[in-house]
Amino acid sequence: MQLSKGSRVGLSGMLALVATYALGRQAFGLFVPSFREEFDLSLDVLGYYASAAQAGYLVATVATGVLAARYGPRVPVVGGCLLLAVGASTMAAAPGPLLLAVGVIAAGTSAGGAWAPYSDAVAYKVPTEQTRRALALVNAGSPVGLVVASVMVLSAGDSWRIVWWGFALVGLLAAAVAWRVLAPEGEFREYPDSRRPSLRWFLNPRSLRMLTVGHGISITCGAYFAYAPVIAQDAGLDGWIGPVMWACLGIAGASVGAFGGSIANRFGVRRPLAVMLVLIAIAFLLLLLWAGSVAAALASAALFGVGFTTGFALLVMWSQHVYRDRPATGFTLAIVFIAAGFIVGPALFGFIATRFGIDAALVVTALPALLVSLIPPRPENRLKPVRRHLLRRSRRPTGVS
Repeated sequence: MQLSKGSRVGLSGMLALVATYALGRQAFGLFVPSFREEFDLSLDVLGYYASAAQAGYLVATVATGVLAARYGPRVPVVGGCLLLAVGASTMAAAPGPLLLAVGVIAAGTSAGGAWAPYSDAVAYKVPTEQTRRALALVNAGSPVGLVVASVMVLSAGDSWRIVWWGFALVGLLAAAVAWRVLAPEGEFREYPDSRRPSLRWFLNPRSLRMLTVGHGISITCGAYFAYAPVIAQDAGLDGWIGPVMWACLGIAGASVGAFGGSIANRFGVRRPLAVMLVLIAIAFLLLLLWAGSVAAALASAALFGVGFTTGFALLVMWSQHVYRDRPATGFTLAIVFIAAGFIVGPALFGFIATRFGIDAALVVTALPALLVSLIPPRPENRLKPVRRHLLRRSRRPTGVS
């Protein structure tokens, strides 16, 4: 069975995000109880570790914008996957808090090389009618990876170091696949416009709305990824609840998020994105009210998975519409705002939780996503539903897409 170009690029991007985003950045929360016990670290210190990893991600994102513009997507993606392998192996071998912090930062930084370059890869390698689906596949790597992480954690039991060695192997596999799939091909070797964009191109009334929404979502999501499992455990649930929550998050997120392109084709972006942000806020509400309930904890993770995965898939499409002539360059700025939110979220939650309690931290960090749900795209950037005859045309047999 021959895969279409959109499926090949989308699935390679999914694997890269499994390694760098899910395992490198988002799986951290699964190990907070183990790190806290083995290295005697407090919640606020672990929050600073997570925020430092997001700061590294921010630096890598800026570097990726330069590398992708000059060399294409392959170099930063492969580099990010290899950095994940280095960071994961460092954590697995860490004898104390210092090397643990180095590994956490390296693993979190790795994601800076993966996401934005796939905007270019999709734009320049994938036929137009397959782009939304390809982007949705790439974005689904995050929840799929959380399922992988959860299975590995549950299988390894208390041997968390073995899990990180496994994460390192996934990084090496993702690097090999990306090296092959993202090889330059004729017309995709050069970028259509080598001129440096102006500041006005980056920051304008159209883009500022999208950037504000991305920043708000990220503050909320950064807090959830860092602390949701430990909140459930501190409420009295057993240690298995964290991996199972992440499995629910990943399965629900992938099940809906993989259809983000179809959702945008059918309903546009504005209303579905607002719905996703409300789902994220509801996930916090469930932990606030019933963190000690298994059903509520799993429902929270599932709702968050749907809101996070589909919401960011829609945000990527919004960004591509705003920066349609240079999608990776423009989305790099979006990721800077997103990374800034992920830096703020864990540190803010840890600070408030240690001083005012977890309930206060949940309320404060849930608010940004809820508030930015009120910000719509400007009329010219509202991705409208695709006409039905175009949808039928895009479904003509061109391989599996």
